[in-house]
Amino acid sequence: MIRSKIVAVSVLAAVIAVTGCASKKGEEPAPPREIESAQKTAVIEHKGTSLGINDLPLWVDTYVSQGILGLEAMPEYKDFYCFVGENTGTNLNSLLSWVTGFNISQEMARTISTKVQALFVGAATGSPEAAYGSYFENVVKTTSEASFSGARKVNDWWVYVRYYNDDGKTVQKNEYRAFVLTIIPKAQLDQQVMNIINGVDSSAATPEQLTAIDRVKAVMSSEGFLSAE
Repeated sequence: MIRSKIVAVSVLAAVIAVTGCASKKGEEPAPPREIESAQKTAVIEHKGTSLGINDLPLWVDTYVSQGILGLEAMPEYKDFYCFVGENTGTNLNSLLSWVTGFNISQEMARTISTKVQALFVGAATGSPEAAYGSYFENVVKTTSEASFSGARKVNDWWVYVRYYNDDGKTVQKNEYRAFVLTIIPKAQLDQQVMNIINGVDSSAATPEQLTAIDRVKAVMSSEGFLSAE
């Protein structure tokens, strides 16, 4: 999915872990437990503010808090792979121009190529180049240049976020963040990726390499492309 990490746009409170139990007499005092904290942020405005909408859309809130897997667990997206493109800036008009011109094809090809490479590397017993020969490089290259059909943009949103310094009071910066949500049916993308893998010439592969290639195909068939580990 475009699977990039983002900073949570809801207000994040610092979490302070208390110290452990008191030491018994004669024992060394237990060291204090570490303090865990997150940068405090606040949403000042967002796409729905002018329409009187206070809350962020559920898909934005879910993506921010749970990532792509959280999105794909939502009932309406359970049969789809989700891709979220995002960008930041200080000028809203420029950011909205990016949203309008967002090219999902390029982003999908980049994400899918990276995932294909990870699958083959994970299944290789040694270096992927040795395990799969030139087939490996050709598959990765082909997926990075491919066009995948069936994807459709379903929503976009922007937020204006204020970031605070460590004291939680002084302002560090204000920043616009934009999100574009695109989905594609899982079965449709799985089949397109499998067609690419099957279409790359493997005639020069050794029997051992062919076995390794079949291992990757089996994982994809049983778990789905983006779900496979």
